Amino acid sequence: MSQESVEELNKKIRIQNDIIKGYEKVLKLNEEELANSDEIIRMYEQIIDYSRVELKNAQETMQANQIVSTLSRDELMGALDKIKSLEDANRKLREESLKFSRK
Repeated sequence: MSQESVEELNKKIRIQNDIIKGYEKVLKLNEEELANSDEIIRMYEQIIDYSRVELKNAQETMQANQIVSTLSRDELMGALDKIKSLEDANRKLREESLKFSRK
């Protein structure tokens, strides 16, 4: 082999080594990007889970508010009915009292 062909082969080997190093760098960057993507996906999954819990809590709060409102309304209606019956009883008592005072 001539000196020139050995140099050409060495040059080709260096070029191939540079290409391999370039591919290794690209592969490492791809692996880092994949790891970052996995972390982003985990973060989004945590956000979705948290949002799901928050939505469930909000729904439970709304249901509790509706129950309280219904109970309050029922209590108010009961109180109004009681007031009306007491007013009716007072009116009857006054009427009876007037009957006795006229006699």
